[in-house]
Amino acid sequence: MAARGKVAKVSKVKAQRRAVSADPVLTEIVRNGVLAVTEEMKTNLTRTAYNMIIYEALDFTVGLYTAEGETVSIGLGLPTFIRGMAETIKAMRAHFGDDIGPGDILVTNDAYTTGSHLYHFTFAKPIFHGGKLSAFACCMAHWRDVGGVLGGVTTDIYSEGLQVPIMKYQRAGVVNRDLVDIIRMNVRIPETALGDLRAQVTAVNTGERRFLELLDRYGREAVLAAIRNI
Repeated sequence: MAARGKVAKVSKVKAQRRAVSADPVLTEIVRNGVLAVTEEMKTNLTRTAYNMIIYEALDFTVGLYTAEGETVSIGLGLPTFIRGMAETIKAMRAHFGDDIGPGDILVTNDAYTTGSHLYHFTFAKPIFHGGKLSAFACCMAHWRDVGGVLGGVTTDIYSEGLQVPIMKYQRAGVVNRDLVDIIRMNVRIPETALGDLRAQVTAVNTGERRFLELLDRYGREAVLAAIRNI
């Protein structure tokens, strides 16, 4: 009985995989499509960022990730960010569980989550299609100032600047003004910091909009199957 149960389970899994398989042509279309999405995210970030560390030094990376936090496509600035972004999205999923919905934007600069320093803020937007979480658009970028010691060497993380735990910058489209006010009060040039914040939000909104266009055009299951092929 146990052996027959295992065979039935394996057969069911194989049938499910066949049902959502994507042909090679669609896989190639989606592969180029997700690359185009992240390149547009990158372009919009660099055109709207306030500080040259982002738009000249390219101290950032944008990307699309699966609902589980696996890397799909990268608009490359610094390659060292790629693993940290994936792990950050996984940490965000674990932190919020099912408390993630359309219109949310998640944020953190926690060094022990991102694997980087406090100047690197990570914003991630869950992408929902038909009420189902389908992907994440993500952006990690370097801010010029997050408070802390100016021009010195610190001996503990508390001296480095403002620490933002995993939280929601935006919930169901409504911005967390308390968080914005905390950031404004802890940086030396708030116009620049908040300008870079808005640039990162622009990047993840671009990722959401363009990825949804792919899902609408080719179908959610077909696109996700092509991503699995990739």
